[in-house]
Amino acid sequence: MTMRGFILAVATLLVASAFLLGPASALRAADVTDVPAGVSTAAVAAFKRGLELHKAGQWTAAIQQYERAIALGGRFPEAFNNLAYCYRKVGQLERAIDLYKTAIALRPLFVQAHDYLARTYLARGDRAAALREYEIVKRLDAKLAVCLWAAIQRNDPDYHDMPWGSGARLRSLPVS
Repeated sequence: MTMRGFILAVATLLVASAFLLGPASALRAADVTDVPAGVSTAAVAAFKRGLELHKAGQWTAAIQQYERAIALGGRFPEAFNNLAYCYRKVGQLERAIDLYKTAIALRPLFVQAHDYLARTYLARGDRAAALREYEIVKRLDAKLAVCLWAAIQRNDPDYHDMPWGSGARLRSLPVS
């Protein structure tokens, strides 16, 4: 598939998801801590415990809690995204890629999952795949794309990995 064909396919998927999911759910920026209504109390508790461990950098323990949340019926994009993030941090890149793809399948416009998938491709040494995801991120969230672009340019998947609390100021996006 050519790059143009790939971009057309992704654009078609994004437009279709906006119509299928409705504008409120398809276009809003999801937070990685969101839990949708209807998720069991036990799954929510495991997810929240996973978040606490995640924020503390306790990747292995967070993995256990996120996996527990999913097993208890917490099959929502944030659970898969956060689980993938932890797997990336412990070096299990292929598992992380699969989980990010699951999060994106559940919510095609989940910009954080696209950003982290790009960073995982970068960690794996697949710059071309990282750039494909960067193009999606750039269309969805220009501010996040600036941080991702800086990481790609430095070949450092952890550079500005969680930029929103960092107070960082980065240059604008490259002209494409």
